[in-house]
Parts: sequence; C-alpha cells; structure tokens
Amino acid sequence: MLPEIASVGPFTIHSYGVVIALGVLLSLFLMTKAAKKEGFPPAEKVFDLVFVVVLSGFVGARLFYILQEWPWYREHPWEIVQIWKGGLVYYGGMTASFLGCFIYARLVRLPFLASADFMMPYIALTHALGRVGCFLNGCCYGKVTSLPWGVIFPALSDPVHPTQFYEAIFNLGLFGFLVWLYARRRFTGEVVSVYLFYYSTGRFLIEFWCGDQAFRFLGLTTHQGLSVFFIATGLMVYRICRHGRGRR
Repeated sequence: MLPEIASVGPFTIHSYGVVIALGVLLSLFLMTKAAKKEGFPPAEKVFDLVFVVVLSGFVGARLFYILQEWPWYREHPWEIVQIWKGGLVYYGGMTASFLGCFIYARLVRLPFLASADFMMPYIALTHALGRVGCFLNGCCYGKVTSLPWGVIFPALSDPVHPTQFYEAIFNLGLFGFLVWLYARRRFTGEVVSVYLFYYSTGRFLIEFWCGDQAFRFLGLTTHQGLSVFFIATGLMVYRICRHGRGRR
C-alpha cells in the first residue's frame, strides 16, 4: 500500500489519482495513434472525446458511490469532493461515460456506436490501471485467504485476496482482446456489446472473492446484481446491432 506518494506543504500527491491519470494519458496516446491509422474518429476530436468520457465517468462513478454510502456522506458532506481517498463505483462511471459519449457524438455529428466501439478497448486499459490505484490506496480488497499471494493491508489483521490485481489482470486481457476484435469487427456496436458481456461476466465472478461489500440481495452483492443487468444489456445490444439496427 502506498496511498500517498509525497507531500509538498499543504498539498499531497495521492497514488490513486496518479495511476488513474497515467492510465488516461496512456489511453489517449494509443487512441490518437489508432485514430490516425483508422481515420475514425478524426484525430483532432480524440482529446475532446476522451475528456468528455473521463469527466462524465468520474462524475457518474462518484455520484453512484455517494448514493450507495449516503448515510455517511450526509453526516460528512465535506468529504464528497475528496475523490483522492477513493470512493468510485465503476458501473456508475461506465453508465455516465456512455451518456457523455452519446451527447458529445450527437453534438459533433459522430456516429455514437462507432465512437463507443473505438473507445471500449481503452476504457478497459484505463480501468486496469485504476485497479492498481485501488491496491495502492487499500480499497476494494478481497476476502480473507490462506493462499500464498494473500495481502495484509494496514487496516486488516489477516491476509486477503488482492482482488484489485485480479481485476487489473482481467481488464488487461480484455483490452488486448478488444483491440484484436475491433480490427475484425463485423458490425457497428459489436465491440460495445462484447465488452458489456465479458466485463460484466468477469466482474460477477471476481465479486465472489471481494470482501468490502456487506449489502447483499438474494445472495448477490450490489455489483453482482448490476453485472447481471449489464450482461443482459450486452446480449441485447449484440442482437440488435447484429441485425443491422446499430449502424448509426
């Protein structure tokens, strides 16, 4: 764990924010290269697209987390803006990112699904690095384990599954697969639908080893319930787009 890299006067550099920023910059670099090679989207629009998607994603992820932990934030409202301490829910960010991408694409006359297809591999890459940030921050840890790679965090007394790394590795593999798929896509919307299905399936399974969620409904965590919803959404989008209705 290394939640703080350095402090300069009243300012502190948090590893969580640094790692996410590196993920965004790496994705922006790779996306710009891909856009120049593919010719879509126009390379000069990549920065704006990334800015909109990242900003809307952070807002959505934070709002979802605040709603999830509202009793705490109602008593500690000054902590709402302290995102450097963690407190982001990926599914909230993903939903908001799609909305931001849709609005931006409409405003600049880019095809929404084609833009989303282009973005998806790099969403997975940024998310992978974001999970490394979670590990350094000490959040999103797993259940107690006796496995040799169990990790003891300062706030815990027993080794736990490093589920942050499980998901980081999974997202890196998903990134590579989606880059491969994008070059061979058969219809617009294929990459989006495949991402929704495979990421949500992976997240559903990884949740069995997660240990930081107490709330359960019908035996499932909140994120497992959301995963089931997005698995179904991915299948539905795939079916619709495959039949030629996702070409706008």
